[in-house]
Amino acid sequence: MIVFWRLLLAYYICAVLFYNQRFVNWRAHHDRLASVLQTICFALVAAAVCGSYLSMDWKLAELWPMPGWVGILVASALYSLINRLFVYRLVQNRGYTLIFLIHDTLIILALFVCSPLHVLYDTGNLVAEAHTVSLVGFLVVTKIMGIFIYAVEKDLYGREYPTIDENFVTMLMRLVFFLIVLLPGWRWVLLFVIWMWACIEAHKNRLMDLSYFSLYFSMIGSTAVGFLVRYSWYWL
Repeated sequence: MIVFWRLLLAYYICAVLFYNQRFVNWRAHHDRLASVLQTICFALVAAAVCGSYLSMDWKLAELWPMPGWVGILVASALYSLINRLFVYRLVQNRGYTLIFLIHDTLIILALFVCSPLHVLYDTGNLVAEAHTVSLVGFLVVTKIMGIFIYAVEKDLYGREYPTIDENFVTMLMRLVFFLIVLLPGWRWVLLFVIWMWACIEAHKNRLMDLSYFSLYFSMIGSTAVGFLVRYSWYWL
């Protein structure tokens, strides 16, 4: 599973680059060029983070052996194909949440299929590299959750893309929850309660202009991801 987590890290690094309003607007006028750019970027980042595993044999769906660099090419091709199928084609401006969930689920499944799963047998667990899992968790909390929240709110009441200030505040709120959970021992519990109370009070007094969904999903989601990363650091 080491390679899977590294491929997932490459995907989320590319998400930071391409999951934004500026790129979406540019892609609307340069669709094919944008697709090529995304695919090349993913292939390069994936090759970089999986560099030490490119010389070993990978197996596509554990059936067809292939060199690691071929596995990167196959993963990049699947990444490109799925992007082409879900290139922001929304029916009547609805379905953002469903498309986001289906798109990312298919990407994750494609990366899983391309990963050499026998590494799991060698390490004996699903999250063998704590630092890689931590980076994935960091990107999920700061970027991917923000995109999901926007998709849900876009479907619910057609909200506009969040401003830079709003993105920064909500990202910081989720990141603090995530980091608090990673503290050793039990000291994190007190800090967690204090930070949760501060966020609820700030929301109640309109210091943070967020929806209830954004507030509570941010709390629950970032805490859940934090526990996954905490598991990889302390409980393995």
